[in-house]
This record gives sequence, structure tokens and C-alpha cells, in this order.
Amino acid sequence: MAKYEIQAYTENCTGCLRCQLGCSNLYTKAFNPPVAYIRVNVSGANCSITFTEDCTECGVCADHCFYGALQKELKESMT
Repeated sequence: MAKYEIQAYTENCTGCLRCQLGCSNLYTKAFNPPVAYIRVNVSGANCSITFTEDCTECGVCADHCFYGALQKELKESMT
């Protein structure tokens, strides 16, 4: 699986958790946001986005973001 640089734009985050649902479904075959490798914390109208150390940088979270809060860019090969 390709590795991506994931950029988070929290000002665009709505707290919908689509990123967490996509991540958890990919890795556990279940919609279970608490086990996702991305964390979205919602506090009123503000959201914060963090990644766990288990994140594989696959970009599935950005693929599921409809609001531009997550964007991915392919990492350059290190060879």
C-alpha cells in the first residue's frame, strides 16, 4: 500500500467521523471509530485531528473526507 503525507486542516473538520469509520473498517472489517488509527476529538464547534503511532499512512482517511479536512500527497520514494 502506498505511503502518503496526510495534512490535517482542522478548520474544515465537521466531526462527522467518516475518516475514523473508513480507517477502522479497512483494518478491522468493522465500523468501530475507537480502534481507528486516526482520532477526531470534537469540542463544541472545534475539532482536533491526530494519528496514532499505528497509522500506516495509507490515506484511506483522506479518501473518506468530504470536507477537505484531510488531504493526502504521495510520498517520494526514498531510493
